[in-house]
Amino acid sequence: MTDQESNKDLIKRWITNGNRGFSDSFEDYIASNFIGHSRRGLIGFHELQRLELAFVDAFPDANYAIEDLIAENDRVVLRVTTRGTHRKMFHGVAPTNRYVEFSGIVIYRIRDNKIVECWDEIDVASLWQQITE
Repeated sequence: MTDQESNKDLIKRWITNGNRGFSDSFEDYIASNFIGHSRRGLIGFHELQRLELAFVDAFPDANYAIEDLIAENDRVVLRVTTRGTHRKMFHGVAPTNRYVEFSGIVIYRIRDNKIVECWDEIDVASLWQQITE
């Protein structure tokens, strides 16, 4: 298996874990020195874990569908569509029982078969619109 194939496989397993509510340990996929770059600013391992677990708690049927997965060198680009039903409190918004769907693009940097860094562009505005209007 090439490095690119191995890196893509890691992201596929990470997404599968998300579809199971992140039942596997985050340490199996994410490096302890992880750095995430997003509109929220920089986040580390524990903040990523908190955010992901809060999402799947509020949207227990969350499903992450891989639309595209492209690998080159130590980077993997994921285009993803996320779907789920808002069943519990989410960042101060009471459950609406609304089905949501939004997309995102994430660039992951992989080292030693762990995600060490990522840059995300998630359509959070669409998510908020769907649960607040």
